[in-house]
Amino acid sequence: MKLIPSNHAASFGQTHATATSLADALLLAKLGHDLRALYTDVVDEPVPEELNRLINRLAPADPEAGQRG
Repeated sequence: MKLIPSNHAASFGQTHATATSLADALLLAKLGHDLRALYTDVVDEPVPEELNRLINRLAPADPEAGQRG
């Protein structure tokens, strides 16, 4: 396996892709932050009882059952 050094020479010529990746990462971080702020109240609410019943019906009674192949 060939190791690529993480120095400037190794990334020479990739400035556009790197800048785009950085911009995308910043945009995704901002979007994630804004979505968490928007849905904080919803996430903090308890799970509705009807949904809890459905989850319990779908969940295996034996916690080890889901790990068996």
